[in-house]
Amino acid sequence: MSSGPVDKVTMKLVAATPAAFRSAVHPSTSRFVERWSPYRWYLNQRADAFLLWFPKTGGTWARMQLHTAFTKHFGIVGAPPLELEPLADLDPRVPRIRPFHDDAPHWRRPEQLRTHKRRYAGRRVLLLVRDPRDVVVSLHLQVTRRWKVDPTMTLDEFIWHPRGSFRTMIRYYNIWAQNRHVPSDLLLMRYEDMHADPHAAVRSMVDFMGVSDVTDETIRAAVDENRIDRIRVREAQGEYATRRLQPGDPTDPDSFKARKGEVGSFREVVRAEDVARMTAIMREELDPWYGYRV
Repeated sequence: MSSGPVDKVTMKLVAATPAAFRSAVHPSTSRFVERWSPYRWYLNQRADAFLLWFPKTGGTWARMQLHTAFTKHFGIVGAPPLELEPLADLDPRVPRIRPFHDDAPHWRRPEQLRTHKRRYAGRRVLLLVRDPRDVVVSLHLQVTRRWKVDPTMTLDEFIWHPRGSFRTMIRYYNIWAQNRHVPSDLLLMRYEDMHADPHAAVRSMVDFMGVSDVTDETIRAAVDENRIDRIRVREAQGEYATRRLQPGDPTDPDSFKARKGEVGSFREVVRAEDVARMTAIMREELDPWYGYRV
């Protein structure tokens, strides 16, 4: 349950519009809903914990792993896939986790990002991050092939686009680094670490959410059932009812929600000069708290 009825109707109406109109209106609509929706404010107020991420940094993957771990641990049957918040309604022992793209950064210019994180003061936050050079490649396909906003924009153009791309990511990360002491408890989870040791990553996330008695068998099941290749097969077969786990175009491999899920693959598709420029910016500007030694 990531949005209310009005939110969903608004976004569906925008999605049905021609590409040119959608490219102009969808970013503004998303920013407005994220900032001013009374329903989202209500959801934020009653949350026990927040799962936050810049798009394409592992949010869907983490949600599915946590969903599997909690439903198996608490014996919950019939819960809609991906949705974490409703699990607390099905079993009050499950923490109410609020997952979303904090501040809708993918639709903002760097200077439009809020520099404070006051809404998370005294709250528990799980923040997902990923190497921005990998993110920008995956986000380009998300924007152009799935959301179909600016569908003709090339990757070369998108990387340096002033709204919601590489520069916005660097500022978003730095703002969180500067505000990392605002939440009462914060767990930084890197996509690369989720790949290197998925069992340890899921264990850390589950423990952080306050459910510390989950068995290793359940953790293994959460990891195994949500391997990227398995998610992709289920997506291709249409097993997921939610649009968020369906391809933008079943004939286009790059429009799948679960695409490659690789680490460092940006070098295969990004021009060498753009890789060098992004790497230099990360080295000079990105807060070392994230551990991306480039």
